[in-house]
Amino acid sequence: MHQSNNILTRSVSTLSKSEAVASEAMVVTKHPLATEAGLEVLRAGGNAMDAAIACCFATGVVEPNSATIGGGGYIVYQMGDSGGVIGGHMPASMQCAPDMFKLTGKESTGSIGFGWAEVEGNANLEGYLSINIPGVVSAMCESHKLFGRMPFTDVVAPAIKLAKEGFSPHWHNLYAFGLLADMLFKYEELGRIFMPNGAMPIGDKTYPALLKQPDLAQTMEYIATEGSKGFYEGDIAALIVKDIKKNGGVISREDFATYKSFIWDKGLEVPYRDTIVRVPPHATAGITSAMTLRLMDQFDFSSAGHNSEYALHTYISAARLAYADRYEYLGDPETIDIPWKGLLSEEYSQRRFKEIKELVPKNWNPGDPWVEEGREPLTKFAASTPILDDGTTHICVIDKDSNGVSFTNTVGSGFGSGVVPKGTGIVMNNGMSWFDPIPGRINSILPGRWPLNNASPALVLNSRGVLMSVGVTGGRRITNAVTQLISNVIDFEMGPQTAIDSPRVDCSSPFTSVPPELDENVRRELEKRGHKLRVMGPEYPVTGFANFGSPIAIVKSGSGQLYGGADIFHSAHAEGI
Repeated sequence: MHQSNNILTRSVSTLSKSEAVASEAMVVTKHPLATEAGLEVLRAGGNAMDAAIACCFATGVVEPNSATIGGGGYIVYQMGDSGGVIGGHMPASMQCAPDMFKLTGKESTGSIGFGWAEVEGNANLEGYLSINIPGVVSAMCESHKLFGRMPFTDVVAPAIKLAKEGFSPHWHNLYAFGLLADMLFKYEELGRIFMPNGAMPIGDKTYPALLKQPDLAQTMEYIATEGSKGFYEGDIAALIVKDIKKNGGVISREDFATYKSFIWDKGLEVPYRDTIVRVPPHATAGITSAMTLRLMDQFDFSSAGHNSEYALHTYISAARLAYADRYEYLGDPETIDIPWKGLLSEEYSQRRFKEIKELVPKNWNPGDPWVEEGREPLTKFAASTPILDDGTTHICVIDKDSNGVSFTNTVGSGFGSGVVPKGTGIVMNNGMSWFDPIPGRINSILPGRWPLNNASPALVLNSRGVLMSVGVTGGRRITNAVTQLISNVIDFEMGPQTAIDSPRVDCSSPFTSVPPELDENVRRELEKRGHKLRVMGPEYPVTGFANFGSPIAIVKSGSGQLYGGADIFHSAHAEGI
């Protein structure tokens, strides 16, 4: 038996999707056709890793504005007795220079939504200089080599079919394409592919528009047979580099040929209540989610009550303490000294938790985790403030053998760089946008450096195995959404759809975003404590529908039943078998 969650229901004040229920396996992605690709592979005998990879390739076809094989990704997995993370992060080219972008003198890019100092022509945000080395193909090939059950060609086949035969754009595709219309008009190859005949691909019930991508289909066929080596050392790399260099970019064949994805056994794990939460380590938001959970674990949320004044005051404070440390200490661990043990230690969490008082401070300052490290830092850089990025997707899978995968894939911001190297069909990332363009800071540009990013896919495990697969899209808003969803499920025993639909807060900007559904009395009490709140109604449409991150999740019950949930304000779709 199975049920999908494409049925919408409306109550007096809320709109919700029905919760998907299944007895064998569950797939949740940000697009129904990507979900169907994963289910097709599961029905054919594939496992959770096969299905997640199939979903990711399909996403690159049906969500090209969010995530493609020209981007990066992190795969958090539990396959049998093996658990860990495979990271396909996107480093800067070895030909990059700290001062490669000319600054305008303005403090930020304003309306574009990035928090860095402004660069002339937004060259770090779009175009050929904004591209980093894509890593998701390496991560998927490595994951399949380690854990795949089906032939790789069969895993990629659903995506190839979608690209060859075309798909009818979903409402959310058209919404996203409309928001990013300037990119489609500005970049010739991008517009040629996604605005056939110079217009949005809109059809009707009688004659649905079909968006075909023959170049991308051919590229995926090549990867399906040649694997990672074909992408990074073969004809695809040659086409990508040729086009980038011809147009003033700096990426080289050597950058591609020397790329290797990360394999982290166990990944980064922290206890939360009677579970273990696994997230990516390295230059991600995994550690920020972990630090937030560490602080949350000091407080009894279930007794305080869901979204009560005291619970939200404590959560917001914990999140802001974690963000303060993120801005101060985190970056590429291969080029800076990071106090990993100190930041995640129980002693440091307890010490930081004591800083949460009845009233909030004027400024949330970083702590000193070097005390718990028992040493002084080897390097010291000025802090960098991170950015917003909205070109990301997520995939959750749990299969009949209780294997679990949580997979975040991103192209950067919407349509990434805007660049599609001719002959490849691949929308390339704008990973340079993750770097602080001002030299000499903790997250500034260096040759080959790994930029700090906001990915935080998570698995929650208990004594019975995988309890929850959860992931969120939405840049800086990701980590707050992940931690609140975990609390909703663990502390308040919510199913995934209820956990997603429940009002959440976001603390990733100077003010705390709250939904209009949050009790007015609670909002008033939080403001009395000094919290600066902003009610995110239609007057704040900057981030589209997903003001609080756009989540998907699967939860497994004690009886083995699987429940899937997905963001209502998105094309996200949960379905099981």
